[in-house]
Amino acid sequence: MDREAEFGRLYEAHRAAVHAYFIGKTGDRQLAADLMQEVFLRAWQHLDKVAGVPDDGQRGWLFTVARNLSVDAARHQRTAAGTQRALESEPSSRPDLAVAPASAPVLAAERAGVVAAAIATLPQRQRVTLAMAAAGDMNSAEIGAALGVPAGTVRYRLSLARRTLAEALGDYDDLKEEQ
Repeated sequence: MDREAEFGRLYEAHRAAVHAYFIGKTGDRQLAADLMQEVFLRAWQHLDKVAGVPDDGQRGWLFTVARNLSVDAARHQRTAAGTQRALESEPSSRPDLAVAPASAPVLAAERAGVVAAAIATLPQRQRVTLAMAAAGDMNSAEIGAALGVPAGTVRYRLSLARRTLAEALGDYDDLKEEQ
């Protein structure tokens, strides 16, 4: 077996989904990249075992490692940061609704900020599912298999998350119309 070629295939097949999972779990692109790197380092270390498994089994193995790493990272953050940092990092209950100039790029950026704030308020399960669907380009069956939940549960979580985002944008648009 050509280890580098096999690892390259494994990495290309699963990197987007693993990265999306970590983005959803952490909300931090840099931490997500670091955790993804750790997952694939472990995959390299155990390549002889992982390479002989079908694609679904490889994805399952990678997401088991990813889930364990995300739990460890969350524990580490809580321990290292203490209560004060946890309070500071809580998302606000309302997005920043500052008045923007009438220029289209500024309004678009402001609406993107509303969406980002709404995503930050989503429950973690919805946020992870949404990130895996949007950034990981995965369907509900693939997300369900990776998270160990039925595809119907994935679709329900996506529906709730999308409804929350639509409501946030609707509230924002209503506020802009009133001004």
